[in-house]
Amino acid sequence: MGGFIGYIIGAVILLPLLLIGYNYFFIGKNDAEKYLPKYIANSEEILITIPDYEQSNNPDSKAYSRESYTTSMQTKNMGRDGSQKISLLYRVVLAGHKKKYFKIIMVDWYRSFWYQLNNNTVYAKVNREDLANPKQGTKENPLLIFSVRGAKKPLSGPNHDGNIIEYDTPKEQYEYNALMYLTYVMPKEQFKKRFEGGK
Repeated sequence: MGGFIGYIIGAVILLPLLLIGYNYFFIGKNDAEKYLPKYIANSEEILITIPDYEQSNNPDSKAYSRESYTTSMQTKNMGRDGSQKISLLYRVVLAGHKKKYFKIIMVDWYRSFWYQLNNNTVYAKVNREDLANPKQGTKENPLLIFSVRGAKKPLSGPNHDGNIIEYDTPKEQYEYNALMYLTYVMPKEQFKKRFEGGK
């Protein structure tokens, strides 16, 4: 009986407390929700042409790259290692009439989306403050893009099942992309400097 009670106490009380403590102290998290509405409201669409990655002179050029970030430790709905993760896909391109570097970012989105960008002209949403910053748009510090849509017609193509679907970024996905990146990916010092005045 004592062992059973100990198990219940550990599973119901101690484990959740440990998970809360781990999430708070060990998972980097910026307060992006506070600044997200203003960040999105201060964004504009610009027209850029995405080069074909297969014809790029860059030997490292590919359709997209992938990174994974842990957002929390949980007792359910989690991965094998006990964590909840996001899958961030991105591609850095040199585009625009001023030849700036842009980083297109999608979180938990269709992988087949990236093949619709090749040699395609799109409207990309970029924050105005970042766009006006001369230190942004370099290879080391590319401008962030969380939403794209086809310029002449909606981006569309086959998914992994062969069904034709539309890939223009919905509003909800745009906000999710920005929120996840600013919360879990952007380094804390960079976030403080960008949104909190270096506090």
